[in-house]
Amino acid sequence: MKNKHIPSLLSTILVSMPLLAACDVGRELARSAMDIVRNPQTDVGKQVLGSSSYKRSKLKNLEFTCVKEQFPSLPQEADQLYRYALYHDFKNRWLPKPGVLDRYLPYYRIAAANGHWQANLTLQEILLKSKDINIETRERRGEGIYWNEKLMKILPASAHYWWSLYIDVGYGPKHGADDSLIYLRKAADLGNAKAQSEVAELLMKIQDDSSHTFRLGLTNKMRTCAANQDRPDGMAGRMMAATFDNAKDYGTAVNFYHQAIKAGETSSAYVLSRVFTFNDPQSDFSNWGVGEDQERSRRYYQINNFLSKSGHLKPELNVHDLDEIVPLPPAKLPSWDGKIAIQRFVEGPAPAKPSDELVRRLAQQAGLDPNTGLPK
Repeated sequence: MKNKHIPSLLSTILVSMPLLAACDVGRELARSAMDIVRNPQTDVGKQVLGSSSYKRSKLKNLEFTCVKEQFPSLPQEADQLYRYALYHDFKNRWLPKPGVLDRYLPYYRIAAANGHWQANLTLQEILLKSKDINIETRERRGEGIYWNEKLMKILPASAHYWWSLYIDVGYGPKHGADDSLIYLRKAADLGNAKAQSEVAELLMKIQDDSSHTFRLGLTNKMRTCAANQDRPDGMAGRMMAATFDNAKDYGTAVNFYHQAIKAGETSSAYVLSRVFTFNDPQSDFSNWGVGEDQERSRRYYQINNFLSKSGHLKPELNVHDLDEIVPLPPAKLPSWDGKIAIQRFVEGPAPAKPSDELVRRLAQQAGLDPNTGLPK
C-alpha cells in the first residue's frame, strides 16, 4: 500500500515512535512528529537524518509487542440491516448496475451508527473505492471521516488504520507525505492485523544493511502477530508460511498457510490442497511429512475453488469458519456440507427486508434520517 518515500522511512518511524508512546495519535501529534522530520536544523533532526550511529542506537524505538485487536459482538437488530444490505451489495458486485448500491447505503449507515463495526468498515470501503454510488468526491471525504470518528469509539486500531488511508489519498486536513506512517504504526501497536503486516513490509523495503538483521526479526514478529489474530491478515500468514517452508519447518508452515486461508488468501488454500495429497513422487510436498489425507486435500481444494472465483466479494471474503471445516491434524474432520459460511450466505435466500418500524427506530435513536441514513 504505502511504498512511497522509502529512503526516509526509517527516519520517519524512528522519530514518530517516542511521540506515539507519549500521547494519543491526533493531528497535533502528526504535525509535531513531521515538523521534526522536515526540519533538519533541530538537534533531533540533525541526529536522525544525518547519523547512522544514532539511527542504530535508536532501533529499540521500533520494538513491537504483539497486541491482538478485540472485536465486540455485533448488535443483533443493526445486524439485520447490515446483512440485508450486504447480500444485495454482493449480488451487485460482479456486474454493478448504476444506482443499485445507493439503495442500500441507508441500511449500512443506520447499522454503523448503532454500533455495528462491520457495517462501518464496509461503508468506509464503499465511500473510498466504489465508483457505483452517486456521491461527489467532496461528500465522500466528509462522510468517510465522519464514520471513522464513530469507529474510533469501537475499534480504535482499525480506525487508526483508516486514518492512515485517508491521509494517503488526501482526505481531511492537509498532511505531509509521510504522516500516514504515524497512524499506520499506531494501528499496528493497537492490534490491527493489516497495519502490522504493512509496517512489516515497509520495514523490509528500507535500504539499510546495518539494521537488516534487526528489521528481519521485527518483521517476523509483526507478521506472526498479524497472522495469528482472530481475524488474521492473509499476506502476513502467507509470508510466514514461506519463511518456514524455506527453513524446512514444514509443520509450522502448514499452520501459517492455514491461518492465511481464514483471511481468504486463495493461494494458501491451493498449497494445502496439494500438501495433503502427494501421489506424485516428484511433488514438492512429498517430503513435508504431514501424512497423506485425501479428504483434507479435497476440502482445501473446494475452499480454494470458491475463493478463486469470488474476488468480487473482497474485502469481506473470508473463511473464519475454517477450523469447523478442516481443523489441522491430529483433529478429526467433522461432517461438512461442502460450503463455507460466506458461500452459504451469498448462495442462500435473501435476508428478510428490515421492517420500516425497525429502520425508523434505529435511525431515530442515532439521530439519522431513516430515508438516507445521514444525520438530520
